Amino acid sequence: MGSKMNFLKRESSLSSAATAAKSGAKSHSSSILLSLAALCLSPATASAQEVKDNWTGPYVGLTLGLQGTAASIDSDANGEDLDLDDSGVAIGLLGGYNFSPFGRSDSGQWLIGAEVDAQFLGSDDSANDSVLGTATLDSSWVASTRVRAGYAWEYLHLYGTAGLALSDIHVETMGDDDDGVRAGLALGLGAEYAIDKNWSGRLEGISYSFGEDDRRIAGSEHDIGIGAAVIRIGVSRRF
Repeated sequence: MGSKMNFLKRESSLSSAATAAKSGAKSHSSSILLSLAALCLSPATASAQEVKDNWTGPYVGLTLGLQGTAASIDSDANGEDLDLDDSGVAIGLLGGYNFSPFGRSDSGQWLIGAEVDAQFLGSDDSANDSVLGTATLDSSWVASTRVRAGYAWEYLHLYGTAGLALSDIHVETMGDDDDGVRAGLALGLGAEYAIDKNWSGRLEGISYSFGEDDRRIAGSEHDIGIGAAVIRIGVSRRF
């Protein structure tokens, strides 16, 4: 009888141990599944946290680049145009504001903004023609008010820009001077790199077109086309 009781006790102990092992295995499997789920979700969460907004808000900056200013008086009796042009260093100031109309995703965001800038040129040139006489070109500044639109990743912003251009470019011909402020069109492309959340550097090119003047020179009508262009680098401080 005692042997039978011992046998039953051992069988009961083995059964309890098996049940405990099965329960532990299930608990261990659940822990593994939860850990895997956490690992799968954590990269996406980390990615969303790592994408910083280095672009929205107001900013001001300085630019330095190369400029070219030109005017072309259409052909005289000899069929030759009289061209005036000058190039040099351009130093400028700018300020603007960017916002994200659609919000920011894990990869980046669309940006739209407004920017104003002024470039100091110091252009000066003159040319002579047997029929048209002497013509001179000079300009000390060009400015613009533009819209910028593009796409920005965490550190890189690519954009196009367009808007109103203003300048004191003027061309003087025989007995005629157009001293005053011109209005025209500014078009450009650029790339900007975020150094950190507050500072960025840029490379951009902008062309300024001021249309044509109709003038009577030396007894005949002539068109004068006037324009400028700037290729510049710059640094901006964002607030």
